[in-house]
Amino acid sequence: MKEFRCKFCHRLLAKVGEAKKVEIKCPKCKTMNLFRDDEVLVVEIDETHLRKQILKGKITYSVINN
Repeated sequence: MKEFRCKFCHRLLAKVGEAKKVEIKCPKCKTMNLFRDDEVLVVEIDETHLRKQILKGKITYSVINN
């Protein structure tokens, strides 16, 4: 069985035997995760949760200027 974890907070979302495409919204951080074969996409990140994690110091980030 394959484990599907949230790519934002790493919470275990599901264990699935065989699936080509799985779309799961994380109940913890509300991030929409899309899993396809060997490709993983983060579709949407909840801005409120992201802001809280930055304020708590759990997430570091850098600004990229073009």
